[in-house]
Amino acid sequence: MTMTDATETVAVPFNRKRPCSWRQTIERWSPVVLIVVLLVVWETCVRVFDVPRFLLPTPSEIALLAVNEWSLVQMHSISTIWSIATGYIAAAIFALAASALMIRFALAEKLIMPIFVGLQSVPKIAIAPLILVWVGAGIGSKILIVASIAFFPIVINTMVGFKEVDRGLADVFRSVSANERQLFMKLRLPYAMPYIFAGLRIATTLSVLGAIVAEWLAASNGLGYLVLSGSFNFNTARSFVAIIALAVIGTAFFALMSWIERLVSWKRHGANDSTTTI
Repeated sequence: MTMTDATETVAVPFNRKRPCSWRQTIERWSPVVLIVVLLVVWETCVRVFDVPRFLLPTPSEIALLAVNEWSLVQMHSISTIWSIATGYIAAAIFALAASALMIRFALAEKLIMPIFVGLQSVPKIAIAPLILVWVGAGIGSKILIVASIAFFPIVINTMVGFKEVDRGLADVFRSVSANERQLFMKLRLPYAMPYIFAGLRIATTLSVLGAIVAEWLAASNGLGYLVLSGSFNFNTARSFVAIIALAVIGTAFFALMSWIERLVSWKRHGANDSTTTI
């Protein structure tokens, strides 16, 4: 075998790996590239067709306004984050407590659950004015509206998780005379963790929606108020900045809950086929 033949023999597998590397790079960065392309198209179309800026500003103008009004956006963002966090925590605590009560006492579920379902079927935008009348404008009404919207998915998922336990394990607990508290803490709660976190993740986006509804109706601060303020003053770029800030907050909140779920790591392995409702 000559030197040339040996080089060709070695070079063949090396050349075959390069397309895979490029393909992985393209797949990894394709979402970023797509966003950049869309922004360039947006910027170009607005400038070429001379779209009025109060209708649609360019991405560069939105970015420039975000930098110039960063302190204003930061102040309203903190207000919105505070109302989201407090309302979300209140909803989670109340939903978990109500679920624990309903799984412990069947009569409580029959009495309370229809009320929850009835309240959930009513659009929260219709209840929000009543909350404002009862509580008044301010942080209290924002927390109540956020909690009312974020509550239902948590309680529904938690109840499903409490009921979906392994029948064999439940029989084992009962065979050793375990009381209801031990059955709840050692079996139902660990089994319900994936369902609880599923409800908590859904509630993250709904809590952002609740904060915006509250700030639209009656508030003098918050990103929802900033969106309305920009629209009323034909400052559409400011509205876009507030909307982008809301998207960032919602995404970060959802990612935080996913990260906490991975830390807790209450995964149920291979139990889907052996679970039943008890």
